[in-house]
Amino acid sequence: MAAKNIQELAEGFMKTSSEKDFVALYKRIQPGLLNHCKSILIEHEAAEDAVSNTMTKIWTKIRQYDPGRGNFSTWVYNIARNESLVIKKGEDRYLPIIQEIVRNSEDPEDGGVYINKFEENFHYEHDSVARENEMEDLYGSVLDKMAELPAIYKEILYDREILKMKYQEIADKHGMKKRAVATRIRRARLKVREMFPGIKLTFAD
Repeated sequence: MAAKNIQELAEGFMKTSSEKDFVALYKRIQPGLLNHCKSILIEHEAAEDAVSNTMTKIWTKIRQYDPGRGNFSTWVYNIARNESLVIKKGEDRYLPIIQEIVRNSEDPEDGGVYINKFEENFHYEHDSVARENEMEDLYGSVLDKMAELPAIYKEILYDREILKMKYQEIADKHGMKKRAVATRIRRARLKVREMFPGIKLTFAD
């Protein structure tokens, strides 16, 4: 019997709301979610916190997911992205202030620098948040467009870009040759780029 995919596990949990089905879903999606959150937060512990918050949302809000509107993976990765950005914004907000306190508390004779960076930090944070919001919106749009791709491209591109799977892992998963996987990923990326004329989308290899 073939193992259930993420969509089947999610819909199974929706029907039963059982802890057993939740654990099965968690084990299937946790590695990919962790990689996804780490790509935003870098720090492993912060990424684990984001995954934990995401799984709590799944447990409490699974009824809000509508299979008719899109894949479960798109829905849950949007949640994980938002949870990661909430943590990241908290880090970005306080880090410049903490650094300035440390600098200003140091003795100038020991190499400390007494420079008031408040205004500079304010503008930096404002511009950073605005840019971050733009990137968040664009990222969500790209995920939505990926979900519209033909089936032969959609799942493979998802495995590569979201789950960060290696080409050989994708080939093994779908019973394909590695070269065929690379070709489909290249064509899928091209199709996504065509959906965003005027925007240079860069995919990590």
